Amino acid sequence: MLSEAGQALRNWLMAQLVSMAVVGVLTGLGLWALGVPLALVLAVLAALLTFIPNIGPLVAAIPAVPLGLSDGLASALWIAGLYTMVQMIESYVVTPRVQEETVSLPPAFTISMQLLFGVLFGTLGLALATPLGAVLLRVLSRFFVSGYLDNAHEPGPLDVEREFVAAESPQP
Repeated sequence: MLSEAGQALRNWLMAQLVSMAVVGVLTGLGLWALGVPLALVLAVLAALLTFIPNIGPLVAAIPAVPLGLSDGLASALWIAGLYTMVQMIESYVVTPRVQEETVSLPPAFTISMQLLFGVLFGTLGLALATPLGAVLLRVLSRFFVSGYLDNAHEPGPLDVEREFVAAESPQP
């Protein structure tokens, strides 16, 4: 069981690293195109904070938008738009696809786990909901669903009795 849980966590971590890399690259390219100073530092910060679901991207935008205000309101709005666009791409395209491929984690299950753990345990629960959900889904799938399906073809006592009665009864 621990081996299965470890494999699920490794797969989830790989999916997170891919999402973080995509956010870092897209943010860095966008900030560079907008001519924002410290674009590389802000991109690395955005990539690292992507690890924290839902709250991390918002925190990553906090230093970038005021930095854009030094060039005027329009620059700050462009930066806020860039962070919003990158976050939408990551949240709605990259992460669901990568997690579905590597962890077999359905998006609806992920959202449900985040909602449940966020309500029950607060910010820490929100941060741990997806990896714990991946472990839960993997372990349940491996030991209960697969175990049940593997044993489903073995005849039980009632099946043997039905076969015996069917063999004894005259066929018309």
